[in-house]
Amino acid sequence: MANRLAYEKSLYLRQHADNPVDWYPWGPEAFARAQQEDKPVFLSIGYSACHWCHVMERESFADPEVARILNEHFICIKVDREERPDIDTFYMHACQAMTGHGGWPLTIIMTADKRPFFAATYIPKTDRLGRPGLLRLLPEIAQLWRSHRQELLDYAERVLDFLRHRHPPVEGHPSEELLQQAFAQLQQQWDERYGGLSGAPKFPMVPQLLFLLHWWYRTGAEEPLKMVEHTLFQMRLGGLYDHIGFGFHRYTTDERWRLPHFEKMLSDQALLTIVYATAFQIQRSPLWAQTVTEVLHYCHRQLRSPEGTFYTSEDADSAGEEGAFYLWTDGELRTLLEPEEYEFLRFAFGVEPSGNLPGRPFNHLFQTAPWEALAERYGTSPLELQQRWEILRQRLLRQRQRRIPPQRDEKVLTDWNGLMLAALSIAARSLGEESYTDSAQQLAAFFLTHWQRHGQLFHCYTDGQWAIPGMLDDYAFLLWGLLELYTTTLQPPLLDAALNLAQQLYNRFWDARSSSFFPTAPEASELPIRYRSDGADGATPSGSAVACWCFLRLGHITGEPYWHTRAEEALSHPPQTLFQFPMAFPWWLIALDLAFGPTSEVCLLAQRPNPLFRELLTEVHRSFLPRTILTGAAGHLELFRRLAPGYGASPLQGEALAYVCTEGRCLPPVQTASDLARLLPQRTPPGSRTGRC
Repeated sequence: MANRLAYEKSLYLRQHADNPVDWYPWGPEAFARAQQEDKPVFLSIGYSACHWCHVMERESFADPEVARILNEHFICIKVDREERPDIDTFYMHACQAMTGHGGWPLTIIMTADKRPFFAATYIPKTDRLGRPGLLRLLPEIAQLWRSHRQELLDYAERVLDFLRHRHPPVEGHPSEELLQQAFAQLQQQWDERYGGLSGAPKFPMVPQLLFLLHWWYRTGAEEPLKMVEHTLFQMRLGGLYDHIGFGFHRYTTDERWRLPHFEKMLSDQALLTIVYATAFQIQRSPLWAQTVTEVLHYCHRQLRSPEGTFYTSEDADSAGEEGAFYLWTDGELRTLLEPEEYEFLRFAFGVEPSGNLPGRPFNHLFQTAPWEALAERYGTSPLELQQRWEILRQRLLRQRQRRIPPQRDEKVLTDWNGLMLAALSIAARSLGEESYTDSAQQLAAFFLTHWQRHGQLFHCYTDGQWAIPGMLDDYAFLLWGLLELYTTTLQPPLLDAALNLAQQLYNRFWDARSSSFFPTAPEASELPIRYRSDGADGATPSGSAVACWCFLRLGHITGEPYWHTRAEEALSHPPQTLFQFPMAFPWWLIALDLAFGPTSEVCLLAQRPNPLFRELLTEVHRSFLPRTILTGAAGHLELFRRLAPGYGASPLQGEALAYVCTEGRCLPPVQTASDLARLLPQRTPPGSRTGRC
C-alpha cells in the first residue's frame, strides 16, 4: 500500500510513496507523533534528479528489513530540498558542522523539537568499505536514545549554538584588495589544463567565472579572461554538455569534464546561459552564441510549461539506470550508422568499441577537439564537418527519443525561474534575439500577476497551486530577472515592479540588529533557530549578495540615494569568512566591484519605441559593461520621471536621446549610435579589433 507521500505534489516525495517506510511529509503531524511516542525523527532530504538519492531509495528505503527498524524506532520524514530549501540549508549546515562535509541524500536524526544530533549523507544498507550501514547504525542510535539521551541532547544543543553564531557579519567595509586576493586564490586552485577548479568532481562554478570576467574588466589583465574562455571551451566540448539533445548536465566525476552525473537542472541551464552570453559580449565567438542558442532551445523544448514558466529538472536515471537515456553501446551505434558514419563518430566524439566509461560497456559523447582541428586532421573544412555532424545528431536524437525518457520534475520554482528570466534577458540583448525577450516577458508576467494577486511571493507552483512562502532567494533572483528584463527593454512598468519587489525583500528579510539578511521571513520559520544567510555562493549565487547588488543597481538606475544606503548597510557588515576565503563569495565581490566603481550611467529616452532608439539601445547592449548602468524609457515617460526623477527631468529633443554620466559628471546628449559608442567606457579584449577602450 502507498504511504502518505502518495498525496504530495512533490515528484521526489511521490517517488517514495510505495516504500514500506512509514514516511511523513514535513509538518506538525509527524513531530506531534514523535513527541507522543517519545521517538527520534529520521529526516531524509533529497531531490528527484539525484542519482544517489535513487540508490539509497532502492537499496534501503524499499527494503522491508530497513523499513521495519525505521518504523519501530523512528518517526520518518522525507523532504524535497528544492521544495524546501530553508529546511535543507539549515540541516546541511548542521551536517557540515558535525561531519565536515555535505551532500545529498542528506540524512539527519533529531529530536521531536527538530534539534539534530546525527548527520550523514548517503548511507549504504550494510557495512561497506569501512562505512557503517543502516542495519548497524539505526539500532545503535535507537539504543543511545534510550540509554544516553542526555548526551545526545547536549550534543544537539552544542550544534545549535554553533549554528547561531556561524559566520557572523563583521563591521568594516572591505577594500579593493579583497578582489585581488580572491583572484589570487582562484588562480592558485585553477586547473590550467582543463579549466575550472583543480581536481574532481568538476562543477561549472558560474559565479566564480562571472567574477573573473568582472576582474578582467577592472584590471585589463589577460589571465582571468583566458581562465574563463578556456573553461567555457572545455565544458562545451566535454561530456558535461549533451551534444545530441543540448543542455548541460549537473557536474562531472572526472577532471576532464567527460563523465557526468546525468541530471539536468534548470538553475544550471540559466546560469551557464548567462556566462556564455556574457562571454559572447566580450569576444564574439560563434561557439558561445551557438551554446546559448542550443541551451535555450533545450529549455524551451524540454522544460517549458504551457504557461511560459520552466520546470525544475530532468532525472539522472531512466529505466532504472543512471544515464541510460544518454549512453550508447558500440553495437547500437554500428547498427544505426553506416561504417563511415561510425568511424566519424569515433574520430570526433570519442566512441570506443568497448565503451568510453570506466567499467561500463557504454559510450558517452564528448567532442575530441574543436572543429578547426578536426577538419585539419580530416582534410576538409570545419563547416563540412559540422554539417555532417548535424545530420548524424538529428538521427541519434530521433533514436534516443524512442527510449524511456528521464522523469521530469514539473514543479515550478520561483527562484530558479528568476534565474531563467535573467538568462533570457541577457541572451536577448547579447545575441539580439527578440524571441528570447518575448519568452522573458511572458515569464515575468506570470510571476508578477500572481505576486500582485497574493501580495507576496511563494516558492513553489505545482498543478495550479502555490505553496510555501517565498524565501530570500525567490525575491532576490526574481528581482535580478526583472532588472535584466528592464535593462533589455527599458519598459518603466518593469522598473516599477522591481522597485516594489526590492522594498518587500528588504522589509521581509533584512535584520537591522544583526545587519544581515535572513533566508526566511520571521513568520515563516519552522526551524529551531532563525539562521543567517552565510553569503557564500553554491550551485546558485548567494541571495543576500544578489539582493545587495540589485540594490546598488537600483540606486544607479533611479538616482535615488535610498537604494545606495540599503546596499551600504549590507556591504559594511559582510560575512566574516569573506575576508579569509573571498573566492567562495564571488557574488559579494561582484557587488563590491560595482560599489568601488568607477561607474557610468547611460539614460536613453524616447516618446515611443522607434528605430533610432533601438539603434542606441543595441549599441549599449552589444558589449560587456559591468559598471555601466542602463536606464531610461521609450514611452511611459511620466512613470519613468516619477521612478527616476533625476534622469526623468532630462529634456527630450528629437526621436531619441542618450545621456552618459560618469562619476556624477554628465556629458551633453547625443543622438546617434556612433556618437554614443565613443562615450561608452569599454575595454578591448586581447586580440580584438572590435572593442573600444
